[in-house]
Amino acid sequence: MTTKANRWLLPDGVDEILPPRADQLETLRREILDLYRTWGYDLIKTPLIEFLDSLLIVPSHELQLSTFQIVDQLTGKGMGVRADISSQAARIDAHVLQKEGPVRLCYADSVLRTLPSGPLGSRSPQLIGAELYGHAGIESDIEIISLMLNTLALADIKAPLLALGHSAIARTLLKAAQLAPDQEEKLFTAMQNKAVADISQILGTLKIDKILSESLATLPGLHGDASVLDKAAHLFKGIDANLDTALQQLRSIAAAVTERFPHQKLYFDLCELGGYEYHTGVIFSAYVAGHGEAITKGGRYDAIGEVFGRARPATGFDADLKTLLSLGKRHYPEARKIFAPASADPGLDVAIAALRQQGEVVVRGFSNNAADNSPGQAMGQEARQLGCSQQLQHQPTGKWVVVPLD
Repeated sequence: MTTKANRWLLPDGVDEILPPRADQLETLRREILDLYRTWGYDLIKTPLIEFLDSLLIVPSHELQLSTFQIVDQLTGKGMGVRADISSQAARIDAHVLQKEGPVRLCYADSVLRTLPSGPLGSRSPQLIGAELYGHAGIESDIEIISLMLNTLALADIKAPLLALGHSAIARTLLKAAQLAPDQEEKLFTAMQNKAVADISQILGTLKIDKILSESLATLPGLHGDASVLDKAAHLFKGIDANLDTALQQLRSIAAAVTERFPHQKLYFDLCELGGYEYHTGVIFSAYVAGHGEAITKGGRYDAIGEVFGRARPATGFDADLKTLLSLGKRHYPEARKIFAPASADPGLDVAIAALRQQGEVVVRGFSNNAADNSPGQAMGQEARQLGCSQQLQHQPTGKWVVVPLD
């Protein structure tokens, strides 16, 4: 029950952003969106709520659990508060824009989730990201990864680790096993959680090829440096050509990233399956020391727009802007504030307007109000409490000039 003593409390996983952090967050948001614009990505603004059949366009139990669901009082249809923006961007590309060839979109908006993505996650992240539609080659994956790394650099994230995986590896192995739907779902969930003991137990009850069983059992351990690609190639030999293609894509992407970012540290995780079961190809994420969760995630999710009438290839990524701000080492200089005293002099109005037009922050004081005992704001301590370091002072010449606070 909410009482006067605790009605200021916010729900768990929901936060508010106060000055000066809110101003820093907005500065970072604008600069990242400006970066995306220089790469040719067009900004979209998506609705906070949509009908569920538009939001939940993939059969993902995780996405359904993450989505707040409500009933539209106008139509009686089920609606959801967006927990993700990728599906909305896919709808815009496939159904609204309907362009041929590559389409580049970006966004920066809040989402709401029923549960945090992890122990450190927020239920109200401010997602910022980019999506590229209409190109199936790894060149678009390389562009998106490069843009993601440039985003981290802009936020001054120090020494991020880039993790690369490929969702087709686990899916191909599972398909080759030809399991019953319930068995495949159990094994997929165990692999998604990297539950080695559960995987071994499930495989022990199945009658599948020995090499295939060994590949599935070994997959959670195939992570580390580039040598795991060679181990995987030897292990998967002869199972399915799609596995060879996936490994070659990872090699090519890693080589291109290293060429563009010579000092970038790479990590490979071949059991990574991605979130929301969107992904159909390469998956990537970034980590920093001391933070146990990925700070940005992305990957290829081809054909997601099929439910909207156009099965377009797609790749993209997103990050929580609040996380980038918290982990970034950027210095955000505080805005210089100028205090203007309470005065009816028309010349003061002219001076204030000129300063604000130049981008200066001018805080105007109020005079004492005897009618309601409202206190005024004067030069000195009151101005400093407002964050001002300078003041407008009237000169004998009749002009108002900016001088340091006394």
